Amino acid sequence: MTDDARSALEAVCPDRVITPGHPAYDRVRLLFNGMHDHRPRLICLPADTAEVQGAIRAARDAGLPTTIRGGGHNIAGSGSLDGGLVIDLRLLNRTAVDPVERLARTGGGATWADFDLATTSYGLASTGGTFDDTGVGGLTLGGGIGHLMGRHGLACDNVESYVLVTADGERLHVSPHTDPELDWALRGAGHNFGAVTEFTFRLHPVERVYGGYVAYPGDDPAAAVRLFRDLMLEAPDDLTCTMLLERYGPGQGPAAVMSVCYAGDDEEYRATLDKTLRRLDVLDWRIEHRSYVSMQLCLGRLPFGLRHYWSARLVDGLPDELVDTVAARFQEARITDPFNDTVLLEPINGAVRRAGSAGSAVPFRDAAFNVTGMAIWDPAHPEADEQQTAWAKSVAAAAEPHGRWGDGYINYVGDSGAPGADRALRTFGPEAYGRLAALKRRLDPDNFFRSNYNVAPGTGR
Repeated sequence: MTDDARSALEAVCPDRVITPGHPAYDRVRLLFNGMHDHRPRLICLPADTAEVQGAIRAARDAGLPTTIRGGGHNIAGSGSLDGGLVIDLRLLNRTAVDPVERLARTGGGATWADFDLATTSYGLASTGGTFDDTGVGGLTLGGGIGHLMGRHGLACDNVESYVLVTADGERLHVSPHTDPELDWALRGAGHNFGAVTEFTFRLHPVERVYGGYVAYPGDDPAAAVRLFRDLMLEAPDDLTCTMLLERYGPGQGPAAVMSVCYAGDDEEYRATLDKTLRRLDVLDWRIEHRSYVSMQLCLGRLPFGLRHYWSARLVDGLPDELVDTVAARFQEARITDPFNDTVLLEPINGAVRRAGSAGSAVPFRDAAFNVTGMAIWDPAHPEADEQQTAWAKSVAAAAEPHGRWGDGYINYVGDSGAPGADRALRTFGPEAYGRLAALKRRLDPDNFFRSNYNVAPGTGR
């Protein structure tokens, strides 16, 4: 089967099919999360939508388990698999901008760095990931939290249309006009229905922002979290902040680091914001007028291959009891090199909440915050896996009584493979899950696309 499949794929992607004996195999198969050291049987790198169609058809004909790799950033390792085929979209990374219509067409293998470089040259931007080396496709299909979400909504809220290749190799142009039900599903549960080879995004004028980050000493993380909470509960749409309890600076000591992105132009509010942020002792201040690209780089980049386990829960609020528990979990974390256990707190604010649930499958729009335990450690220490995973889960467990969205933001789910129908049902809720399952039966009844946060076709609605 392998030889036949390889020959068929070579006919589709000449000189771009990689096997375990290829000198580039280990480099190409590497994922962001080193917990998932998958060894695919074949990796193909299509250069356009037609080649993606051909690769999917070849895989179906060969009965070869298949997954799609966009940016490779997926925490659950869904961008690869053992013994099967990876259709790697990294060559589909071009972004074309129409500055008059304020639209950008970008390939399914682009990163936000690719996208931002193209759009900001025209003074335009759209909500993207807070780490710019994240893939556009994976982040957007799961919703897409970013620095501009208060003003412009999630990444998926800014998509005008999609080019999707189905499990049968059919090319579909999807928009609210051509297929409203599939368009709804792609916004938040989109990994289930095919390979998206092209997104068209709506753009917004964003030349400069007032932002960066401020770091507070880590001796009282609860005080910093309360400051962040109170600020975001009263924030205008133009302000989106996130809080990270992590190690920081040359000494790599504990700190509370708040990223700040204010996209408005109210000088009086900026002065008030500065005053609010300085209510606590400041360890480091890096907030200034800067380009949006610079803002996207503020949180830095982590190298691919580190070991990660993330566990997240959406919550209705951050009451003092939860704040104190989260702070205590951080104080018990491992942050001495090679460990950097981090608590990430993100608001669900502004345009994200106002959009309502009708237009997308995103399940958490009426939440207030996302609470994530991010355990990160060096690949040289696999013996720490159990302890690190348990710590991340303990952060989510502390938040769970305050929420009602199951796994919440599916882009942060740390478990490899299909989650099981009960988990997906809790996350999306019965009504939305039923709609998703019906679409899955229509487009992928054999569950060909199952290396994801899976909604199985099932039987009946």
